[in-house]
Amino acid sequence: MTTPPDPDTPLFDVAAPAALTPVERLLALADLYTQHNDAIDMLFAGRALLPEDAYVSSSHRLERETLAGIKTVRQQSLPAVEPVTSAVVRLKQTAYLAGGATRYLTAARQARPADDAEPTHPDPRRGFGQYLLLARELTTLAPATIVASAAQIATRMPQRARSTTTVPGLDTAQRGALLEVAQGHVAVTDQYGQRAYGHSVPVPVDVLRHLEAQGLVERQSTTVPPLFPGGPSRDRVRLTTLGTCVLSTVIDTPHITSPPAASPVPAPATVSTARARR
Repeated sequence: MTTPPDPDTPLFDVAAPAALTPVERLLALADLYTQHNDAIDMLFAGRALLPEDAYVSSSHRLERETLAGIKTVRQQSLPAVEPVTSAVVRLKQTAYLAGGATRYLTAARQARPADDAEPTHPDPRRGFGQYLLLARELTTLAPATIVASAAQIATRMPQRARSTTTVPGLDTAQRGALLEVAQGHVAVTDQYGQRAYGHSVPVPVDVLRHLEAQGLVERQSTTVPPLFPGGPSRDRVRLTTLGTCVLSTVIDTPHITSPPAASPVPAPATVSTARARR
């Protein structure tokens, strides 16, 4: 890791619409942090496939994008109420932590032996591996923090700055699964063949399949370390562009009421033509 990274070189490509609403931008930012964290985890697992300088570039980009997201939120002239101000403070803290991660990753690059004598799995107790671990810890909670801040900001966002993209039949369970995905909590293997768990809440596999069929989530193959040594790499479940738009419209709506099912039309009463006997 001897070549200075280009701060404008992304670690990965992101498909995003040309114009994002503030909440959509924050959800996309959370996804960037998740991908960054996954890349470092894969490096620890000895399965990194990315240029080493890309990690510093990625961390620098996260700091820049977080500050840009804060600026976008402030341009909305939101009321200075506690939930909103706290959300902005948490975003600022996230930007500062990303800056710290950049410094640790720069130190890790400088500590990397020039002769590539470092073992396949970096040692988290010294040198290169220790700096890498410190950088990873600084961005660990960023996706969940950003999504939580986005939810608070959405409650006060003016209608003109909100997305209107919806899908029919989205219910509370599906919204909850989208939130878990947005926070980087869902990784799966074997085409959803195993149970998929969020960070603390189980995510039903049938819900993931339904969201994928609707084009709201997608799988990024073999980007998450295995659950056990020697096991297969897992796939990260991510929001699609459509999924980001849809979640931004319901992120501040905890309970979604599905439209009531149509009641069956009662059959007409049988009219008796028989005359009563006298």
